[in-house]
Amino acid sequence: MIREFTGKALETDPNFVRVELIDDPAAIAEFGFEARCEGDDLICRRCGNAKLSIAAILVVPAGGHARWALCANCLLEMP
Repeated sequence: MIREFTGKALETDPNFVRVELIDDPAAIAEFGFEARCEGDDLICRRCGNAKLSIAAILVVPAGGHARWALCANCLLEMP
């Protein structure tokens, strides 16, 4: 079956999500303090290894400021 080109893209809305990468040690320490105050530990959300230190935090403002902590190994494996 051959489809004719209609001049319109299949998807008209962009599917991008804005994220902020925080790699400042002072900011990471502040996020860690906030997490501990909420009864949570700041561990890598990708590998789950609690023994590795956090190298960066991805913040998704549109998701209610959802945060994902990443260790250095997982951060380097990201595309």
